[in-house]
Amino acid sequence: MKKLILYLIILFLPLLVFNQEYLTGLSSNPVIENYLLNTKPEDLYKSRVLTYEPLNLPFHDDFSGSTIYPDTNLWTDNYAYINAQYPYFPVDYGVATLDVLDATGNLYSYGSTFPFIADHLTSRPIRLDSVFDPGIGSMRQLTPDDSVYLSFYYQPQGRGDVPLKYDSLVLEFGHYNGDTLFSHIDYFWLYINTLIKPNGEPFGEGDTLFPLDTIYYDGCDINYAVAYQPYVYTDSIYVPCDSVYVLDEDWTYMWSAPGDTLSEFLNKNDVYFKRITIPIANEKWFRGDFQFRFFNYGSLSTISSWQSNTDHWHIDQVYLDYNRTMDDHFKHEIKFVETPASFIKGFYSMPFWQYVEGLKKESIPMYINNIDSISHVCEYNYFVTDENGATLPAFNWPGYTSSLSPLSSLTASNYGPFTDAPVNYWYEYLGNGNVSFDINHIVYDTQDPNIGDTIVFKQEFKNYFAYDDGSVERGYGLLINGGRQVVQYRTESEDTLRGVQIFFNKTQNNHNDNIFYIGLWNDNNGEPGLLKYKSNAFRPEFTSTNLFHNYIFEDTIIKLGREVFYVGLIQTTSDFLNIGFDRNTNTKSRNFFNTGAGWTKSAFEGSLMIRPLLGPSLTEPEEVQGKAKSSELEIFPNPPGNAQDITIQLPVACADPGHRKYLELRIFDLYGKRLYSGPYIEKINVNAFKNGFYIVDLFDTANTQHYSTKLLITK
Repeated sequence: MKKLILYLIILFLPLLVFNQEYLTGLSSNPVIENYLLNTKPEDLYKSRVLTYEPLNLPFHDDFSGSTIYPDTNLWTDNYAYINAQYPYFPVDYGVATLDVLDATGNLYSYGSTFPFIADHLTSRPIRLDSVFDPGIGSMRQLTPDDSVYLSFYYQPQGRGDVPLKYDSLVLEFGHYNGDTLFSHIDYFWLYINTLIKPNGEPFGEGDTLFPLDTIYYDGCDINYAVAYQPYVYTDSIYVPCDSVYVLDEDWTYMWSAPGDTLSEFLNKNDVYFKRITIPIANEKWFRGDFQFRFFNYGSLSTISSWQSNTDHWHIDQVYLDYNRTMDDHFKHEIKFVETPASFIKGFYSMPFWQYVEGLKKESIPMYINNIDSISHVCEYNYFVTDENGATLPAFNWPGYTSSLSPLSSLTASNYGPFTDAPVNYWYEYLGNGNVSFDINHIVYDTQDPNIGDTIVFKQEFKNYFAYDDGSVERGYGLLINGGRQVVQYRTESEDTLRGVQIFFNKTQNNHNDNIFYIGLWNDNNGEPGLLKYKSNAFRPEFTSTNLFHNYIFEDTIIKLGREVFYVGLIQTTSDFLNIGFDRNTNTKSRNFFNTGAGWTKSAFEGSLMIRPLLGPSLTEPEEVQGKAKSSELEIFPNPPGNAQDITIQLPVACADPGHRKYLELRIFDLYGKRLYSGPYIEKINVNAFKNGFYIVDLFDTANTQHYSTKLLITK
């Protein structure tokens, strides 16, 4: 009983945060979702047995050459997430992250509050029975006397969630056993115009596929559509179909690491990534189908609305070969470690017209690792190109040359940047509109210029202030009705506040679909003062790629002087709103919250993903005769009677096809419950709507204009 009580305390521990501000993980990975929506696999393949040709030694992956998913030339599965945002100071740029999100970026359906096996990272079969011997010019037998070792580096938590003590990282060795077993359901792209509707008719022009609709395709019965919004005839969706079989394998436990916080890990090891080297000495592994795999045990919160991504592990520099030793982990490589910093002081991005001399950074730190066993004299430099690829000479910097010590001689205590690179920046290149530059960073060994690395940072000047880098690692919120969470900004010249960009994380069962208000506060000696503006009611909005949403102030024009101001959210419930939180930039001194007892600075390191939108209107409104009335939004037929679809005819001011990207369509019942929200589409299926009145609302975000009309359903 004591163990059970202790276990429950540990489960709830991540939720017990003082001062009523909370951080949680993500219930989905927007990067993976975006990738899947924009990457269409090849033609559908039916049920089959999946086999792989064995690889020859050496096996090596530093995860710097692939994105999102592991390299299919080396690995058999795609559960691990390849990224550079979650680790702290990896061996080189890019790691494989294991967590509790599946290959589609969503929580595992079988996830539990008790530890369960989540992600896998499984190698392709590898030939340990023989190896090519250049001395004899042919293959020869490989034996334990050939000193075969597998090595890798790992880090718990990073910028993600802490793996608890009972949630571990595990390594196993395995091989095929001759059996075949069911593996998984394949996901693939379907075009809507190839589908059959439930009534047996094919989808045609004007038909709409809604989330949770039943769809059918070529004998493959699918009882749902993976969709966050309605899809039309010309769209495509990512859905499951057809089983895949794999050759069964026997696996043997070889190594594991218990869960740990990053701070405890650093205290114990004094390195950001710990190297593990394992000899392969048992003769049973010297065969033509040897494999190894990593997997992690994870666990979910006991509170369903808090269930989110947890238990992060990061793996780097996986290397398997013969003629190695326990200390054989060196390679003549010079590598960048993390994404370079922005050139703007205090901001990741900002409006070009607000940029002044005082916002130019003095320098940026450049972290570079020497993976060899000896020091090398290296030269680092950068050059800047504009959007047309032209090099901008005014940014030139002579560069920096110095000896770079090997990573193996460094500890977390004395780890630092190779250099702090001075920032050169000149106003004449900013022009008079949105602009971006590519900052190309280069490093190489002066004795061997072929040994080096490059990395590119895109410096953007847009119509918003941003502290965050656009990547989301956590979710932030309060648990109190009326709670306020705001971010401090400063304008250097007079401007107009048009609205606010906010990144909301998706939650289980849309638990954060609650009304909130956006507020603007003035400054009161370094903290929010008077509430100067309170918007109309909003709800969290998501696109299919879970990106920022523009919340436009439609009822007023807000003028700003050269001043400090605060923008943020006012809650109307005690539910967690789950605002995006970036852990790669740290502006916690500008994040404030108020739960009724006054303003407090946030205790969490990171940046709230709330961005003020400044400057002119998004587009110049067209000149029309007279202002469009809300009645000019028309619906046919209304009521629809037995018709399944209604046609929404746009007002004259919105009729231009090029303007439709600025239109948002929403449908509410008379109690204000939102039934539909998404980009404007001409036809909507209302077959599932019950009898009664509904409000159809069209919002022109470019001109901050609403058009509304009533819809009557009678059946």
